[in-house]
Amino acid sequence: MADQWKTRKSLILRAANADDSQAWEEFVQYYERFIFHVLHRMKVSSSDFDDLVQQVLLKLWRSIKSYDAGKGRFRTWLGVVVRNAVYDHFAEIGRRRKLLEQEQEFLSRMESEPASEIEKRIEQEWAAYVTSLAMERIRKLFSDRAVKSFTMSLDGTAASKIAAELNLSTDSVYTLKSRVKARFVKEIKAVVEELEG
Repeated sequence: MADQWKTRKSLILRAANADDSQAWEEFVQYYERFIFHVLHRMKVSSSDFDDLVQQVLLKLWRSIKSYDAGKGRFRTWLGVVVRNAVYDHFAEIGRRRKLLEQEQEFLSRMESEPASEIEKRIEQEWAAYVTSLAMERIRKLFSDRAVKSFTMSLDGTAASKIAAELNLSTDSVYTLKSRVKARFVKEIKAVVEELEG
């Protein structure tokens, strides 16, 4: 599994090389879903998703050479690129269509929203993205009942109720939950290390 997830820092450096199309494809594979998450959270219409994802990827491809790890985290830089692409997209539509009502609302919200709120939203999306990647790994390592025990416990379901629903003993629920949780914490750390280098 670890061999499959190469260091993201080196991938970012390789993707900056315009001649390395394989690195760029791998970069897109890792970060495209995060872009989708951010666009969804920004309440972008699904009809605009494909165009916007392509615009974001084009902006990333053009500007990835300018990313400087010494000036900040990659996810913050990535979030700014996504936000700017969305802003530019709606500004262009606004110029062409004289700012339809939805676009006016979006632009005014973007202009009035403090940078700290945008950064907070990006941090939340990043955490959700990392968590979903870690859960994908967990599902490959544990049985469905083990994963279900863990996820139900995260939702606050009592161990006795989990045991009854999954046809397990309460002790088994505690054991499975503990094993999955320990591995989940490791996977979260691994995913963060891989994505952020």
